[in-house]
Amino acid sequence: MRAEPIKHWLARIGHERRRQISARLLSPLSALLALQLIFAAFASAADDSSSQQACVEMQDKVPAEQELKCYREAAQAQQTQDQLKAPPSVAMQGKTLAEEWAPAAGVPLKIYKQNYFLVTHTSQPNDTPTTPNPQNQAPFTYPLDHKEVKFQISIKNELINFGRHTIWGGYSQQSFWQVFNTNHSTPVRETDYEPEVIYSYRPNGWGSASTMVNSFLNAALVHQSNGQSRPRSRAWNRLYVQAGFEHDFGDNGRVALLPRYWKRIWADSTDDDNADIVDYLGHGDLELRYYRGHGMLSAIARSRSLQVDLALPLRIFDIENSNLHLQYFHGYGESLIDYNQSHTTYGIGFSVPFVDSY
Repeated sequence: MRAEPIKHWLARIGHERRRQISARLLSPLSALLALQLIFAAFASAADDSSSQQACVEMQDKVPAEQELKCYREAAQAQQTQDQLKAPPSVAMQGKTLAEEWAPAAGVPLKIYKQNYFLVTHTSQPNDTPTTPNPQNQAPFTYPLDHKEVKFQISIKNELINFGRHTIWGGYSQQSFWQVFNTNHSTPVRETDYEPEVIYSYRPNGWGSASTMVNSFLNAALVHQSNGQSRPRSRAWNRLYVQAGFEHDFGDNGRVALLPRYWKRIWADSTDDDNADIVDYLGHGDLELRYYRGHGMLSAIARSRSLQVDLALPLRIFDIENSNLHLQYFHGYGESLIDYNQSHTTYGIGFSVPFVDSY
């Protein structure tokens, strides 16, 4: 096995993946690989040194243009090697909506929705969830605590790219953890899983820069379920279309508007875990975002609910990879198990920055 391909292979994979691999490869093969990497690093350094030395030896022996070309090629080679050393494994959101949906070379995963970890307080825990289906009447088991931890993970990956047309795979997971409910072994009371396949088109900025520019048009198939058996099972499938409009105010930030319309599909009315879910979650939502640096204020409105999120950079602590995150929710459908139960929730915690630069 040649050392140079190994070095380039390691350069393409992310830091976290390298950490996992190094923790597992405790074998003679890993030792051999480590030696090869060390030799490759020394070889690379030697190559750089020898290239520069060759340019030095050209002095007063060749025309100045040829000597300058030698130094230029050596610098370009060094820059290429530096770029290959540490490409990011997960990209933060781009500066515009179009960039959020644009594939990035060498980046296997991009942030999709907000990623956060919050401590929350809920006005009315749903101890006995119900639906119109008699098989989904969950009996009372234990009292839920008003306080819990809520966290969300959301990523997407480019599957197929045709220039301005891209197919993405998206995955979001939201969990509600009764971490303070020690009398009942701190259970995770609900986890909602949401995989989707998304077709995205970036139309090169329809509209006027003085008003709102249309940055993307998406169409998707999405499944959402809580992965539980009856009587706590909840699930539905949807087709949706979504557009993204934005206006840049320069130093004063940027505003984005994301209307979305969905249609529920593949619902068997005789065996539906949540036949009336559209009555509570409606036929779409409207998201409004205001970006400024790494910070963002967003609001998502559905027919019978409102969620507001505020992410503020932790610059005072010289922390650039986390935001202080505040969240407010009121209405129906914070989780699938609570789709037909209204309550108010306040949360505070941390989130991953939603944009890539201050």
